[in-house]
Amino acid sequence: MLGATHPCSVVVVDPDHSARRRMVDGLASAGFGASGAATGLAGVEQALQEACDLVVVALPVPDLTFRQLLTMVRAVGDIRILALGAERGGVAALLDLGADDAVEGRPSMGELTARVRAVARRTRPPSGEDAIRVGDLLVDPARREALIQQQPLDLSRKEFDLLHALARRQGRVASRRELLAEVWDQPLGGGDKTLDVHLCWLRRKLGESGTAPRYVRTVRGVGVRLVDPGT
Repeated sequence: MLGATHPCSVVVVDPDHSARRRMVDGLASAGFGASGAATGLAGVEQALQEACDLVVVALPVPDLTFRQLLTMVRAVGDIRILALGAERGGVAALLDLGADDAVEGRPSMGELTARVRAVARRTRPPSGEDAIRVGDLLVDPARREALIQQQPLDLSRKEFDLLHALARRQGRVASRRELLAEVWDQPLGGGDKTLDVHLCWLRRKLGESGTAPRYVRTVRGVGVRLVDPGT
């Protein structure tokens, strides 16, 4: 997967041959390893064969829904997904489904390259970063693993990223804007619903709720913090 010693490997899924070829050539020229597939199933197969880091999918694809494609790609391995062609106002829905980034319509080659670079930066595990313990909760960024009372938590990619962002600040408040910028690459905000939904899911998996919090505490009007419930 991604690292400092080799370029990000990208599979472009787009039924439009000309557009697919243009994106593959553009990404290759920018230094990425890039290949293309015309269907969702072909893209999943290539992602598996090439052990790619990122799938760029131009919606819609003829054989799979986005949810089906997402599920199959994530079953293959630790692969990021950038969705193109979101309907007007549909970016938040794709992010909520689990896309690492999404954009309305088709971006320019320059914007696509910048977005791929941004997603690639987020995929690199922090070099040498130690596991973080907060009470009975252990967050290991190198393994991308979280355990509570030594039992692994079944977290989605974004849920883990959110938990890690909070754990790195343990005890300190993270503003909503900070979390949106760090986890969803939305420094200008605008994804409050997405953040609220993921906080709800994360709390549920930690065995708590917004009305009966333990680890994840909301500081009204300020942000969110992760605390040791035993202190």
